[in-house]
Amino acid sequence: MSQIPDQLKHDSAGRNERRSRKSNSFAVICLLISGLVIVILVTLLTTILTKGAGSLNWNFLTSVHVENQPELSGIWQALVGSMVICLICGLFALPVGIGTAIYLEEFKPKQRTMRRFQGLVQLNINNLAGIPSIVYGILGVTAFVYMFGLFDRIQVNQIPEYEMGAEYFYQVNTISNRRQGIQGRFVSFPAKDPSQPTFEINEPIEVTDGGGQSFMLNVIADDLPMPTDPELLERTVRRGTVASRFARYQASHFHLPLGKSILAAGLTLALVILPIIIIASQEAIRAVPNSLREAAFGMGATRWQVVRGTVLPSALPGIMTGAILSMSRAVGEAAPIIAVMGGILGTTRGLSNLMDASPVLPVTIYKWSSHQNVAYENLAAGAIIVLLVFLLLMNSVAIWIRYHFERKQGAF
Repeated sequence: MSQIPDQLKHDSAGRNERRSRKSNSFAVICLLISGLVIVILVTLLTTILTKGAGSLNWNFLTSVHVENQPELSGIWQALVGSMVICLICGLFALPVGIGTAIYLEEFKPKQRTMRRFQGLVQLNINNLAGIPSIVYGILGVTAFVYMFGLFDRIQVNQIPEYEMGAEYFYQVNTISNRRQGIQGRFVSFPAKDPSQPTFEINEPIEVTDGGGQSFMLNVIADDLPMPTDPELLERTVRRGTVASRFARYQASHFHLPLGKSILAAGLTLALVILPIIIIASQEAIRAVPNSLREAAFGMGATRWQVVRGTVLPSALPGIMTGAILSMSRAVGEAAPIIAVMGGILGTTRGLSNLMDASPVLPVTIYKWSSHQNVAYENLAAGAIIVLLVFLLLMNSVAIWIRYHFERKQGAF
């Protein structure tokens, strides 16, 4: 009888020893993998800092892209574009995401049909969180650039069917005389029929020059000699001269469909981070103790009063942290923006309204790193450093917000 307990002890000791060896082996494997990841990360950061540190200067931060002149190029337009897209993304994604999380967690329906609908919504949100961002880019092209084909596509030299905040003019260059040293100047006049891309001038018309001065444009026939008065010559065109149409856009410029605009790109990124915001907000709301809800209900509060006065203040640190981390992902996305707005490196007039296209940091890094001029690789490394610093600041803000609100709640 005494041999059985001894045998059991021996078998138990053998199993414990095997478990200990497996546990130690797994710990060593995890340590090696972690060390390999750290080595790769340090190598990448060292390479980026080595190649890009020399490009970081004030001119790099305040200049724009200049083709085949990397020494004059910078990331100012890309910085502005990234900030504007981040703002658009946050304004649309945060209210919708947080509101959806509140509905799914705090306003659970009693009817079976609505419960099934809510479950279907939750399932789709969980699935959407794992979809590659390029798929959202294709969705953004269909939903925002072309608006599901509900409106006519914006063609070259074609005015959108639905538009506001735009004024159209015709522009023409007056006669120049090189012998007298007279250069023609551009004058403009309002377009009565903006649908026509050109306008033929056959009679005098009131125009405005670049300085804002208005005068009557002198029109002469082809068989007549040019005026000898220099001032009159600068205000003269030949009969039949064709003026071309151009537009002046206000800050409130808007049209449908959205086209390849920064607004369409921002809305597409809002779709990318929307599932992340919803899931992070749901987890923060679930972490609120039920005792707080029951205490508020016991005092006669309604469901919305409990959510507004008890649940949201307690869940706010987690919600804000998840929101900022999801915005950090949006800042670093390149594939959806390339699909929606194209690989733009620079624009001539900059970003004047939400219907304009604009370069952004991730796309600029991608285009510079694959540029045929190898000198742009150093600029790409410098832009990566700026982007990493920006992401580090956003993550630091998320940590500070969580710490601040947790300490504030702990004081009470």
